[in-house]
Amino acid sequence: MGVTHITLMTANYLQAVQGKRTAVLEWNSHGDFERLGKLCTGQLRDVNCYRIQQVDYYPHADGGRLMECLNAGYQEILIDFGSIEKQVYVELTRCSAVWIVMSFSEWQMDAFWEIAGSKEDAGKKSWRFLTAFGSEESRREWNKRRNPKILRIPFSADAFTVTRELMEWEKTALMESSFSENVSQRNLLKGIKELKGQG
Repeated sequence: MGVTHITLMTANYLQAVQGKRTAVLEWNSHGDFERLGKLCTGQLRDVNCYRIQQVDYYPHADGGRLMECLNAGYQEILIDFGSIEKQVYVELTRCSAVWIVMSFSEWQMDAFWEIAGSKEDAGKKSWRFLTAFGSEESRREWNKRRNPKILRIPFSADAFTVTRELMEWEKTALMESSFSENVSQRNLLKGIKELKGQG
């Protein structure tokens, strides 16, 4: 769907254009950040954090790593959850801003309907819905007749290059408030304890 790509694009925009100290957590099992980190930094062994163009990338992250990043004073913390599953959905409700990346391809619309069709979630002002693939005509029709509105992600061959078009798009897409400023450490700790209790 392009979740990791848009995460990297946004992280580089926040750091390079807005000058914000930014961390990106890979909260899924894909292993992309480890491969990316080794490729971009030349590291041969696994490390907890890879710094690429002044952005810190944390592979195999979890609640503990998020707490460390909150305490480290990052101005923005982006989390790549990958696919939405039940446990991930719980974590999304704790985020100060959520971007759901979906596709207007016919074979993927059912999954989107489950989330966007929910009145409870569609009404959350901090939730944005984005698309990189599928029919542009279908997206426009959806935006005319339904909510939530879907924003088209611009094509970007390189997630590390901040172009003028990307800067304009990010300015429109980003919320006025910081992604991470509303995160409550108390609520986060409570959520981590709840998840440990389930496991």
